[in-house]
Amino acid sequence: MKHFQTILLLSMLMAFAFINVVKAQNVHTLNPYLNNDEQNRKSGFSNDSTETTDVPEGIYAWRINERFGDIIPASYDTIPHGFQNENQTYGANGHYNFTGNLGAPRISRYFTEQGTNMQSHPFIFTQPYDFFLKSTQDLLFTNTKSPFTNLSYHSCGNKQNGEDRIKALFSVNAGKKLGLGFKADYLYGRGYYQAQSTAHFDGTLYASYHDEKYQMHTYFQHTYLKNRENGGIESDDYVKRPETFPTRYGTADMPINLDRAWNKIGGNLFYLTHRYSLGFDRYRDAKGRVVPAPKPLVQAPVAKDSTLLAADTLTHKAQPRIPGKEHNAEELANAIPDSMKITREFVPVSSFIHTMRIDDNTRKFIANQSNSINDGGYFNDFFLPYNRPVEYTDSAFERTHHLGIENTFAVELHEGMNRWMKMGLRLYGKHEYHQFSFRLPYIYNLAQKTRFNENYITVGGQLLSQQNKFIRYNVLGEVRTTGTDWGEFNTEANLQLNIPLKRDSLHLNVNAFVRNERPSFYYRHYIGRNANWNNPNLDKMLHSRVQGILSYKDTRVRVSLENVQKYIYFQETLSPFTGTDNVTSYHHSVGVAQANKNLQLLEVSLMHHLHLGIFHWENELTYQATTNSDVYPVPTFNAYSNIYLLFRIAKVLRTELGADVRYFTRYKAPTYSPIIGQYAVQDGNYAVKLGNYPIVNAYVNFHLKRTRFYLMASHLNYTSGAGNPFLVPHYPLNRMTIHFGISWNFVN
Repeated sequence: MKHFQTILLLSMLMAFAFINVVKAQNVHTLNPYLNNDEQNRKSGFSNDSTETTDVPEGIYAWRINERFGDIIPASYDTIPHGFQNENQTYGANGHYNFTGNLGAPRISRYFTEQGTNMQSHPFIFTQPYDFFLKSTQDLLFTNTKSPFTNLSYHSCGNKQNGEDRIKALFSVNAGKKLGLGFKADYLYGRGYYQAQSTAHFDGTLYASYHDEKYQMHTYFQHTYLKNRENGGIESDDYVKRPETFPTRYGTADMPINLDRAWNKIGGNLFYLTHRYSLGFDRYRDAKGRVVPAPKPLVQAPVAKDSTLLAADTLTHKAQPRIPGKEHNAEELANAIPDSMKITREFVPVSSFIHTMRIDDNTRKFIANQSNSINDGGYFNDFFLPYNRPVEYTDSAFERTHHLGIENTFAVELHEGMNRWMKMGLRLYGKHEYHQFSFRLPYIYNLAQKTRFNENYITVGGQLLSQQNKFIRYNVLGEVRTTGTDWGEFNTEANLQLNIPLKRDSLHLNVNAFVRNERPSFYYRHYIGRNANWNNPNLDKMLHSRVQGILSYKDTRVRVSLENVQKYIYFQETLSPFTGTDNVTSYHHSVGVAQANKNLQLLEVSLMHHLHLGIFHWENELTYQATTNSDVYPVPTFNAYSNIYLLFRIAKVLRTELGADVRYFTRYKAPTYSPIIGQYAVQDGNYAVKLGNYPIVNAYVNFHLKRTRFYLMASHLNYTSGAGNPFLVPHYPLNRMTIHFGISWNFVN
């Protein structure tokens, strides 16, 4: 770990040194990645109706598809709207449950954002930290005219309970084709309750190269996550009914279930995708019509030191000449009327694509607790070690490691290479190697290591059409042909319709998938001190979903329907006992369960933005239904509402003054198990319902040129002893706190 940190630090220092070399250059480049009709849409609404933002001049950003490296248009994060919610763990619209602290493990209340599949990352322990850790498709690649730097800082609370986060991003171009950059992200949440701190670090170096025939994207990421686990408070009544106790506890004084337990996750990721294309040159006139290749130029004499006329501005006719003056090629090109200019474009016919991903991840669970199976304490199960002295049976130090190497090779025939090729075709194969290991204190000074190796070969194909202005689609199918997951398959499809309507556009997006997938490794095998299972014969899940999104101007409707056969999940089991202050406490166990009956889920969501002058009102209302709430609990109704005034002070200071509220109906929300660092279904015998409790924030958000900053009072409606301020069972939310944040953009 220390070696990787040293390498990362040296890399950043080298990047800063490189800045001094290229800082003075003014790289003039056009955006080769974005089409005018493919601009990023805010919140999925029509680009025709979306407010434009002040993106620094000459900065272009895009994302890539992880499987093939396809470019996805995006915007660099300079949007001033909603900046105050950027650093909230429960998400911009508040639809995530989390254990209360900044960067704490979280889970979405929308089923469409949950679940795993055979394409998801097999190291499941990072999934609850998706607020901090981003996937490959979330990483922004950049192309800049000049070096660009962004610094962000968020803070709240004091030295005892406060939260701080600092982010830095730097991007630069070394020529028109090569883009480089790095980002660093550090988060530290001290916690308002005992033993609840978080400390996360992420450092990423990235690069991209783009010319007509060869494109490349790569990055290296180092992460370290440290989450101190307190197991929740001993009794919810400390928060809900404090008057029932002789002592009125503050947040830092409430008895907790664990006081010396940690989850630590370290990871390193190397990713590379690149492609080489074969094709031909095609020429178009000023009206976009395809024309024959131009003949050699007939031009006036030029000076010996003059440059040649660029091939991109060729024309059939002789170039004009001003009497009495000699002209070089650049002057001649500028003198050509626009109607006579012919432009050249490279038309790819076929591409050869290679994508590689190497993951190295480790998770440690440490619990130095003074309890045993015969005593009061948090843990109910003590699987290991069997033959150590009694004094060692009340502690845990377990470690699991994952090494994953994936290589995907694809051949593509491009859409539009001739008039008969109305769609693109890809054929690909992927090899995956995964090594999982467990290391535990087994006997005194020895350690036993259990290792599992898995190899998979997947073959597949994809049909896609992305050049039509009104309709676009892609269909993908793949199947695993070797290994223990033989016969596992995945099919997915996406359809986009863009219909002009009353000077705007109506957008319809339909996507669907059907997957036959084996539960990932850690559902089948886990060897730990307080959790242990071996389920090699779990049935495969048949998982299908269809979703439609209809958007027009400031309104969007989303409908999703999902069916799962043999759904697999984590299940918590509680064993009650009487603890301190005559409070009923519980021994905790966690295991794996699989549903016997089909599970159906339905989601209907409506999003609307109303604006009248300076008055703005945003709403997101979501209805969900499940056929088995004991297996897959979701709230029936979820709402987010944001009311604000948008105006300018002194004509230059963009100001948002408003308040927002988050709300969901009561349901048996998933509980969090620190034993495995995952969310699980509550024990049905002791389940508690959460919800029917609004969370209100008030804020003022400013934007001045290249600087954004805000001041916010979160959980404004908190009152001691009133309501049910929990998003996760037994993990209360922080009380009312004042947040501050600022972001600077620097363009050199």
